[in-house]
Amino acid sequence: MSFPIIDLNNEEEKIHLSFDELGSDISDYSWQIIHCNMDWTKSELEPIEYLNGFFDGYVQDYSQSQNTRVNYINYSVDFPNDDVSFQISGNYIIQIFEQNDPSKLVLTQRFYVLDNKVRIKGNVFKQPVISVINNQRVNFTISYDNEILDAYSNLKSTILKNNGSNISTSKIFPSKVGVNELGYENIQQLSFHGGNEFRHFDIKSLKFLSDNLEEINLKEKVFEVLLRKGVLETNEKYNFKDDLNGKRLIKLENSEESNINADYCYVVFRLNAPLNLNRGSYYVYGALSNWKTADKHKMVFDELKQQYILTLFLKQGYYNYQYVFKNEGLSVDESAQWFSVEGSHYQTENDYFVLTYYQNPTGLSEELVGFVKINSNSNQ
Repeated sequence: MSFPIIDLNNEEEKIHLSFDELGSDISDYSWQIIHCNMDWTKSELEPIEYLNGFFDGYVQDYSQSQNTRVNYINYSVDFPNDDVSFQISGNYIIQIFEQNDPSKLVLTQRFYVLDNKVRIKGNVFKQPVISVINNQRVNFTISYDNEILDAYSNLKSTILKNNGSNISTSKIFPSKVGVNELGYENIQQLSFHGGNEFRHFDIKSLKFLSDNLEEINLKEKVFEVLLRKGVLETNEKYNFKDDLNGKRLIKLENSEESNINADYCYVVFRLNAPLNLNRGSYYVYGALSNWKTADKHKMVFDELKQQYILTLFLKQGYYNYQYVFKNEGLSVDESAQWFSVEGSHYQTENDYFVLTYYQNPTGLSEELVGFVKINSNSNQ
């Protein structure tokens, strides 16, 4: 559940990638690692310039599910490993292919490699004004040594909110310049909506009804979990809920091998809301949707029940999620209807991740040289 970042100079830190394939047949999967710029476009570097060892390989660790109603194979791979390690810092993408064929792409996963060369301190200023939607503002300072050349031009930062790469800001210019220090304070571009605490459900066990579960039924040998109906919280007062800031935890109750012991089940989401005639759709959103609003996470309006419904096939665990409304043609953070379901409060607890990159004048890549997590309730 932690932020997907490792230290370039710490061999003990690993990026762990795990995924399942439904069924009992074992497949041949291979991996490839791509170095990217800070905006996730492919960098100009060749693999020999950013990797040591092999540039691709096979996913060799796999296990069959045990004592589950739904059969699946769990595959996993760690980076770096005996076959490959990283030469430089930056943004990276792992691609998984079937049968070593790039045209048969199965999944991609982003991660970061850090070579810490700067120091970042920050805080979140909360704006308790009802009319202000963007009611949390991030302030931070970057201090650096003389090895950083022309810091004003060559240091660039981006901020992510709660791991969601589509709720971010970049191309930020400092408001203050000091001796070996850049300050970013009271910048409107660094203002975010506080949003609301995430909703949650717990399916670590399917033997009893836990929080926010209404029914558990066995249908055609697979369990179906009916969540309690969600309601619009746009005009509700703030209510603190201890959450995971949108993340998920794959876990089977009382199991030490949840990766192969946790079962799959159908989870039915229901949102009590009238038919929205605006050009857009409701989505279930969070780590369970990979922080995206794809069609498979789009809710459908049931005219008979007068509610929006979505069924997802999920592995047992503990999940955070939110309902969002996205206008057609806009990203989630651009959508004017973001708050039409969950509302926005300055008190909401959020994590903000500041990543700082250095465009070395002597190189072709943007090095990731600084990283810090700032929590809105525990400022540095």
